[in-house]
Order: sequence, then C-alpha cells, then structure tokens
Amino acid sequence: MSWTRSTIDAGGFHTGYLEAGPGAKETVVLIHDGGYGTTADLCWGEVIDHLADKYHVLAPELLGWGETDKVVYFDRPPYAGRIPHIAAFCRAMGVSSATFVGASFGGSVLLRALVDARRPWPIDRAISISGTGGPFRDPKGTAALAEYEPSLEAAERMTGLIVRDTANLSEHIRRRYDNSLAPGHWEALTAPRLRNPATERQAPADDFLDRFATLSVPVLLVEGRHDPLLEDGWSKKLADLSPSARSVTVDYSHEPNIEAPAETARIISEFIEAGA
Repeated sequence: MSWTRSTIDAGGFHTGYLEAGPGAKETVVLIHDGGYGTTADLCWGEVIDHLADKYHVLAPELLGWGETDKVVYFDRPPYAGRIPHIAAFCRAMGVSSATFVGASFGGSVLLRALVDARRPWPIDRAISISGTGGPFRDPKGTAALAEYEPSLEAAERMTGLIVRDTANLSEHIRRRYDNSLAPGHWEALTAPRLRNPATERQAPADDFLDRFATLSVPVLLVEGRHDPLLEDGWSKKLADLSPSARSVTVDYSHEPNIEAPAETARIISEFIEAGA
C-alpha cells in the first residue's frame, strides 16, 4: 500500500482523501465511481500503487462517500453539487494543474466539470473510464445499480455489474458491504430518488454534447468491451464530437481500474507522457 489516508476541509465539507507519491511530481487526481459502498481506496487503491513512483496522486472522496460528509442536494443534478466540492478540494490542497481521471460516475463528473465554462477544476488533461457525462447509459444497468439494500449478496451483485468475474474479489465485496453501512451513506445515495407527489418536474435542457464538441483539453475515453452498463461504441461516438478527444477499448468490463489496475495505470501513464 503506497498511499496514506487523510481528511481536509474542502468548501466547508469534511473530506476524506488518499495521497501518494512525491509532492514535487506531476499531480494526478483520481475521482471514484458512484456505487454503493465505494471509497477512494476500493476504487483506486491498487491503481495508486502502480502510479505512486511517477506521480503525486490524490484521490478525494465525493460528497456522500467514505470519510466525506454525507450531503444531499435535492435542487440540482448529482454532478452539479459535487463539482464545486472537488474544486474546493483542489484549492485546499494547492493543486493548480493536474491530470484528472474518473471512473464511471466519477468520469461523468469529470466530463461535466471539463465542459463547465467557469473552468472549476485545474484540468490539464482528462481520462474518463466508463464515464459518459450522462448519455449512452443502458437504463436497465442504471436501474440495477440503484437496487441496493446492504447485504453481502447485494454487494456481490453490484460488483458483478462492474467486473467480469467476482470469484477472486471476496475481500472487495466484504469491504463494499461494510462501507455501505457507514452512517448516512446509503441514505445520501438513495434520497435523491425521492419525488414530491404533488409536483411534476421536467428534466432541464442539457447541452452537454454541444459543449463537449468545443473542448480543447486532451481527453481520453476508455470503454470496456464487456461493459453491461453502457451502449456499445459510446466512447467513439463521444470522441468523434471533438478533435481533442480520442477513445480506446479495453478487454474488460465497466471498471478496469478494479479488474486490471496495472494495465489501467499504464494507460493513464502513457496518456500523460504522450502529452508531456
């Protein structure tokens, strides 16, 4: 284990994070996925072990997860409340430029921050692993991820949606289950699905794809060939919108960062070095 766990105040929120590698090295910020029971180390721990010799690595925990405050916004999309929190984390940590890497929901948060005209995060380049920014998701997969009531069986089913085989992940599954019992965690992730029965709210217009097409920051989109949660070919469809984006398909499921941490670290490192 190459990383240490700490907490910091980020925008008024108690925020957990992992840190590894020399501070003088180039910074890589890792944004975890959005599954029940996820933490920065469950999502990224083994990847960090492969990156720490070359980079200064930070992996904050988003609002609702891990050691970060269990905060829910009912008046904004799930990405919107988390973008300023990570912006505050970067300011608190003195990060002025970095490569950002997000997995699944974390990748979507990253892409949403990337197209924000206010440039809230100090992004030099971006890698989204199975994070589409919102489009191209399979509704059945989205519904399956949301159907979680804490148990070891449910933790295994959820893990089975993001990797091809859970046979060697008993410890991962146990930790996911234990993490999902943290006070306020399950409630924070479940509460946004509440709906006021006396009102009808239309989804706001979303120009994400139009804004993505105007990007100038280098972006790599990583797609798992065996991903049951997203449309086949989503990464190329999204990359084709912007000349600064490119896509790569790997022979894994939704989260190669869990299935193949060494290869994931290699992809991250090669993308950084190609732009150096």
